[in-house]
Amino acid sequence: MVEAQEVCVACNTELDDYHQASCQMCGGKFHHPWDGEVQMPLCGSMASHEEALALVFLCSNCYQALEEGE
Repeated sequence: MVEAQEVCVACNTELDDYHQASCQMCGGKFHHPWDGEVQMPLCGSMASHEEALALVFLCSNCYQALEEGE
């Protein structure tokens, strides 16, 4: 049985096992290169969470929705 590969919530292409992050808002996984030498898209951003005083990861879709809502 072949296991289904997870896909990025932002660009809908396959994720690898290492270069990914989870969105704090939607919970989806997205491409996030942890090594500057890796050639892959950056499908999200880090943002500050004012109430929790922490940095969080957001996929491009959720980040854009936040920016449009302000």
